[in-house]
Amino acid sequence: MVGPPGSGKTGELVRSLASLLEQRVRCDRILVLVPQQAQARRFEAAVAQTCQARHLHSKPAIETIYSLAQKHVSLFFPLIAPPAGFSRSVQEPLFINIEAAQYFVDRLVQPRAEDFADLRMSRPRLARQILDNMNKAAVCGFPLEQIAERLSSAWAGEPSRLLSYQRAQDVALAFRHFCLQQGLLDFSLLMDVFGQHLLPSRSYQDYVAAHYRHVVADNLEEQPPIAHDFLRLVLRTSDSAVLVEDEPGGYRLFLGADPVSARELAAYCDQTIRSDHVFVAPPAVVSFGQALQGALSGQPISTSRGDWPAVGEGMAGLSNGASWLGSGDRPGIARYWAEMVDWVARQIERLLAADAQPADIAVLAPFVEDVLRFELQERLRSRGVGVRALRPSRPLYDHPTVRAMLALARLAHPHWQWPLTPGELARALASVMADLDAARAHLLAEAISRVGALSLPELSDSAVWQRIGERFGERYAILQRWMSGRDPAGRDPDAPLDVFWQRLFNEILTQAGFALHRDHSSAVACDKLIQGARAFRQAMERAASDHALFEAEANDIGTVPGIAPKPSVPPAVDAGLEYIVIVSQGLFGAQHPDEHVQEQESQPDTSSPNEIVLAPVYAYLTNDFRSRYQFWLEINSLGWWQRIYQPLTHPYVLSRRWQTGTRWTDADEQRAGLDMLSRIIGGLVYRCAGHVFLTSSRLGIDGQEESGPLERAAQRVIERAGK
Repeated sequence: MVGPPGSGKTGELVRSLASLLEQRVRCDRILVLVPQQAQARRFEAAVAQTCQARHLHSKPAIETIYSLAQKHVSLFFPLIAPPAGFSRSVQEPLFINIEAAQYFVDRLVQPRAEDFADLRMSRPRLARQILDNMNKAAVCGFPLEQIAERLSSAWAGEPSRLLSYQRAQDVALAFRHFCLQQGLLDFSLLMDVFGQHLLPSRSYQDYVAAHYRHVVADNLEEQPPIAHDFLRLVLRTSDSAVLVEDEPGGYRLFLGADPVSARELAAYCDQTIRSDHVFVAPPAVVSFGQALQGALSGQPISTSRGDWPAVGEGMAGLSNGASWLGSGDRPGIARYWAEMVDWVARQIERLLAADAQPADIAVLAPFVEDVLRFELQERLRSRGVGVRALRPSRPLYDHPTVRAMLALARLAHPHWQWPLTPGELARALASVMADLDAARAHLLAEAISRVGALSLPELSDSAVWQRIGERFGERYAILQRWMSGRDPAGRDPDAPLDVFWQRLFNEILTQAGFALHRDHSSAVACDKLIQGARAFRQAMERAASDHALFEAEANDIGTVPGIAPKPSVPPAVDAGLEYIVIVSQGLFGAQHPDEHVQEQESQPDTSSPNEIVLAPVYAYLTNDFRSRYQFWLEINSLGWWQRIYQPLTHPYVLSRRWQTGTRWTDADEQRAGLDMLSRIIGGLVYRCAGHVFLTSSRLGIDGQEESGPLERAAQRVIERAGK
């Protein structure tokens, strides 16, 4: 089934699944495959609602290709481990998350850092791009040894880059050898073993044929080629299958998605059904998006005068599809970034004063910075409206409560000899004690610093608490007793870091008077931190005991702004200390590539009706949000169509479609950017149930002028509509 978003395809999938359950088909004979965990949760909710309405009591498991490969590789590991090259085939493999993988790659890069000096990249960013290359090779089915060859043959720039490609490949091969030696499975090795050793196995093929008799798969276009390879295997022997593809789609191309490979699965189906009736987007919005797409491709624009309202601040013609705040010289037009944000806030207020709810509104931009969230929050605060920000690339370390957790861990481990500065201590206390403002937090930090202890001391000076407030004294005493271990139920000084944080979370921070008692989004971030620490410790316990990789001195984070330098690392590697180091360096929070588009601060099902959504455009699309009103910010920005610069990786060259030996030219870059921008426009308008607002400012937030293709296309459409 092929069609645009909002045309009822997923609903048809849910009904097909419910029909199978009504026929008493066993749940373990049904395969439900979706691109990512965020979508799996929504699909599960829809299935649960349908099953409840039909009084069905069983539901099949809903899998991503990652979760499914993890289960099946574990099951068949003794069979496939020897040919895959594992040195410990009798030992159960350990799956490691992205944090641990980046840490191990960084340890390999550390002694070779000068080899990549010309790229002027931080080590964490370098490690991420090396892993990205490995992931793409695995999901596309080519060996690691071909990475440098593919990138080099497509490169048309300075010859020095070719050496960097080879060195990056050498690090990738060294990491792969390390994982095979230690019995570790990162995402790339898991997918490689699944695709190269499990799918071709006759025993596995018999297992699949016996277990999966019915197939339900959503959003094929957002899945990598290895998922399509698996589906081809299943479709050979299944009794029924319903496959769905969104058009347009392919937004996860940068994570290995392959819409062309997805479309090829149609050859294995009895029929292809087009679902063109759109239930979400009104005709005017769809027509507007099609006009923009036509303008991008240089096609004539057939738009009548009545299709669009006049450009300006008036709300007349709200149902007609789109309004635009341009970047010209006419009165009322935004010259500066702040004026553009003011205009957006005023339009949101006018919508709310009519019949709109905050949850109906989405503000979208190529990138979402903290300053944008802050400015919107400040302007909407008087209406009691919050801002729910989706920032998938935001490191956990940027979250204030996470920083506080790290600070408390340093206080609880004085043998690390890594004291907090007064500023760090004040920020940590303000983040964990409810209602403690910055001024009182600094007074408290100064009082603690005068004692001079590495941990939290007792503070019995009544004058201190008269200035700060007795209620904060009570909260501090609770925290101090627990941290010191004087309380019988206090912390265990020998507990691993993840256990320390888990108990701190449960026994202190979620209690009344502390920060997480009512702050769900901060609790989610802390939970990610704890899960990541646990997974990292398990990986270190497996790997650090007998490998030369850990003979070198650990990472130095003295250059990280805002925190005190870390002292010399003791001879034995401390997993807790190392985890704090990598989180402080800005590595992501315990996510595999199939989860990269999930937001760090809240999950898709935790939104409040009193919050608008603020999201990067890719996060909005890949999480499949729907909104009544969309604001497209900074349409003059090149970020709407230009790829983020990544010198060591390339999503198009490292794909199954690319012919090795072909040069990647500026014309290819231009064509690919416009194609993706056209897909983005289509994806957004089909997810808009009411009205699109376009905004730009002559000077961006950085004070620079930009003029991108989306703004030029919008100008053509608006000018044509005015004739």
